[in-house]
Amino acid sequence: MTETLRGNPDTNARQEKINAALDAIAYLEKDERFDEVIPVYQDLVGRYPDDVELLFKMATIMLRNGDLRGSVAHLRKVLFMKPEHLAARSNMGNALLLLGYLEQAKEAFDAVVEAEPENRNALYGLATILIKLQGHAEAEPYARRLVQLIPNSAPALSLLGEALSAETRAEAATLNYRAALRIDPQYVPALVGLAKLLIIRKKSEDALAHLYKAHDLQPRNVEVLVAMGRAYLLEENTSSAVESFELAHACEPENAAALVHLSIGKRKLGLVYAGVYHAAAAWRLAPGNKQVSNALGTALAAAGASDAARDVLTSMSRNSQFLEATEAAIKEIEYLAEQGYERPIRGKKAAPAISAKSESIENRAREEPDDSLFAAGSEETISEEQTELVEDNTDKPDSLEEKAPS
Repeated sequence: MTETLRGNPDTNARQEKINAALDAIAYLEKDERFDEVIPVYQDLVGRYPDDVELLFKMATIMLRNGDLRGSVAHLRKVLFMKPEHLAARSNMGNALLLLGYLEQAKEAFDAVVEAEPENRNALYGLATILIKLQGHAEAEPYARRLVQLIPNSAPALSLLGEALSAETRAEAATLNYRAALRIDPQYVPALVGLAKLLIIRKKSEDALAHLYKAHDLQPRNVEVLVAMGRAYLLEENTSSAVESFELAHACEPENAAALVHLSIGKRKLGLVYAGVYHAAAAWRLAPGNKQVSNALGTALAAAGASDAARDVLTSMSRNSQFLEATEAAIKEIEYLAEQGYERPIRGKKAAPAISAKSESIENRAREEPDDSLFAAGSEETISEEQTELVEDNTDKPDSLEEKAPS
């Protein structure tokens, strides 16, 4: 029975009308024709604004249709009327996570797990958020509990693999990724996670075998494209690496990881001004990230701007902004890159206004970024798994066990 805030003599008749309307659109919901379903819900919610379950169903449909902010607005109404509604709170966590509000999403999932320690949706969400916040060790217990609940779930096993991979437990992570792929050979997060571990071990050929399969399944997946580029760099196939990084950047222009790796690839091709250009763009997206700072410092050193490189590399330890001279040097190099100019090969006349010294600074700065720091790309870029973990109602089991996210 749909729950209301106040009694009503016509409650039964009202419920019959609601049920009849929902039955009439049930086939549309089953076919995920949400654009046709939502107007019916909007009409019902407009007529019965105090109906908690109707509001929850509306919010769930909006979440599945990608209207995250609309879903959050309706879920807030549900939780105001019924704070103990765990399915609504769990879906609130899903929506906030997809919007990039990690801390608020974590609060929602924490509340669900506290009340229901075996809630799979909340366990998955908590582990995902902690990994994105670089709390891999904190994420492991939640991911492990999820695997205990659903041991034959590729998403759960892959999530545990990701939690373990950053804790110097590569062997255990590999076992979980391989277990996930035995269950679902086409599960892209497991293919990518395993490939990254193989790249760390310098096994580029094996890594590319998994990445090619992942790319066939999701050709616009930025994480796949960046990992492919890294594998190509191991094989000294710089042109193919740069092509992969450029494709990743084209798919997500504001992905800091893609920009940093594109900067590395361009520098390896000798395009040092272009390297500064992309690293500076990454810095504006993630100004507090150490790896981005290192990439920008390295690029500036390669471009001959030694003072600017030194300032960038020490700015984080000083906890201060760049000097005006550094900003000016970056803008100058960016302008040259935009105009198609490049630093002359060593031994030829240097480009004007760019210092030709700084070998030692470049060597000091050289450090390839750790992809784990860019797992989310940005707070707005969230992996697709969470979109499948939406609870329809408190009685329906979590979809994680029934269907592996694509």
